[in-house]
Amino acid sequence: MQKLIGIFLFIFLSAQAGASSMIEVDGGRIEYEIKAGGDTIVLFDAGALSGMAGWDSIWDDLPEEITAIRFSRLGEGNSDPCTGQRSISDYVNEVDQLLTKLNIDRPLVYVSHSLGGITARNFAAKHKGDVAALLMIDPANPRDVDIVKELNPSGGQDEIDAIKKNDYEMGEGKWCFLDVIWDKSKAVGFSDIGDIPVTLIAGVKVAEQPSNAFETARGRELWGQYQSEWVNQFPQGEAVLTENSGHFVQVDEPELVLNELVKLLGKL
Repeated sequence: MQKLIGIFLFIFLSAQAGASSMIEVDGGRIEYEIKAGGDTIVLFDAGALSGMAGWDSIWDDLPEEITAIRFSRLGEGNSDPCTGQRSISDYVNEVDQLLTKLNIDRPLVYVSHSLGGITARNFAAKHKGDVAALLMIDPANPRDVDIVKELNPSGGQDEIDAIKKNDYEMGEGKWCFLDVIWDKSKAVGFSDIGDIPVTLIAGVKVAEQPSNAFETARGRELWGQYQSEWVNQFPQGEAVLTENSGHFVQVDEPELVLNELVKLLGKL
């Protein structure tokens, strides 16, 4: 399914193409960029701390038939600082406000990485019908802690607690996403989102010198398994596991991400 852009919106998007701008949402101003092209709208939501620069590796090579939008959430990139810990509802509402204020018609294709994957699946669940398809690049998965506990039964929980403590100490006063990242409740899935095409790319490359159980061969195997189990809920779901990439698949293998995006667009 494709969204046709009206004449007014098309002129607006063309004027904004190729340069970042700022727009007001609840809590402050966020930066965004629109790359005008074809009629299909594709939103890009990056991982934590990346800001919209998290898409630099593929931005210039995106398919010409799409109009692409990327942004930096509050507290990242050139967006205004965030305050306190934000909720997943805050992030979902931020995306909704961005699209509404830009007069973007829906449904659209939602591409996400890491933390952006949490927002993407919750946005798709809350705004059913607004998302035509999902491309998820190594999205955050609450079962990551299960891997550590399974591979380190005696000390896994202590390891998790130490990582969490360190995250909150390092991010005090500036990382507003930690409550969302550390919420390990079950991720919303097919029953919440509905039957749309979903492609999930998981980076399962084994670290040369693993620093923890999560980075070992078995840890990466389980990561791929749990990511596959989530996406395979969807009748139109597809898991793509790559042993050539770590967490930043769009950086390690930009061609893979671009190819999977083109394939996903072909399902609309």
